Amino acid sequence: MEAAARRRQHPGAAGGPGAQPGASFLQARYIPFFLILFMYFSGCFTPTKAESAMPGAALLLVAPSGLYYWYLVTEGQIFILFIFTFFAMLALVLHQKRKRLFLDSNGLFLFYSFAVTLLLVALWVAWLWNDPVLRKKYPGVIYVPEPWAFYTLHVSSQH
Repeated sequence: MEAAARRRQHPGAAGGPGAQPGASFLQARYIPFFLILFMYFSGCFTPTKAESAMPGAALLLVAPSGLYYWYLVTEGQIFILFIFTFFAMLALVLHQKRKRLFLDSNGLFLFYSFAVTLLLVALWVAWLWNDPVLRKKYPGVIYVPEPWAFYTLHVSSQH
């Protein structure tokens, strides 16, 4: 009886043979990624306002880039790391503005992508705020449900 229950258990469940690493490990492996993004962003300033414009084609790509980061943040459960990076970017922009330095097109693209991501995460959380099953699965102050959990709970069960 116990062996049958073990076979029915999801292979990635805690303690199982294919156990997933903990959330803190998953967040830690994204630290270099966000650190490199921030370092790149810190070099995206120019002294002339004229160079601080984005081409129209780049504006079209901000939405897909923001959607990609939204998926990375929600599925990877790295909202804390993302929000700290975003606020560090915002603080750097405000600091450089006092020095009369402006974001170039690359910096604007990254900053706008992060802003769109923050908006998408906020809409995602607001939409699923009262979902009792997901609320139980993701307890705590910071509630950012994974898209895959939503899909398996609500979409795949309808087919």
